[in-house]
Amino acid sequence: MKALIYRGLAAAALLVLLGGAVASPGQAADGYKLIGTEELKTWMKSSAPPTLIYSLSQVEFEEQRIPGSICVPMELMRLSTDLPKSKEQPMVFYCKGPG
Repeated sequence: MKALIYRGLAAAALLVLLGGAVASPGQAADGYKLIGTEELKTWMKSSAPPTLIYSLSQVEFEEQRIPGSICVPMELMRLSTDLPKSKEQPMVFYCKGPG
């Protein structure tokens, strides 16, 4: 399964910790792709949008989030039942970013 990583909206950047893969800011791990704000906006309007996943706490999610996203804190991802069941469903993980 390949997940897509979004970087750029409101100073958001991603770190993905799934299956042991880690992407540092500005670079993508194997099987992952960095996408920008405009690409994400276009994709979200398509007939097959990705699942947007905020990877920090529920409190931070309530303060600032992309509409339509779900909150799955990084430490709960392995146990979450909110993530897509299909391995074909693209996922975009985001957080507040570095700093």
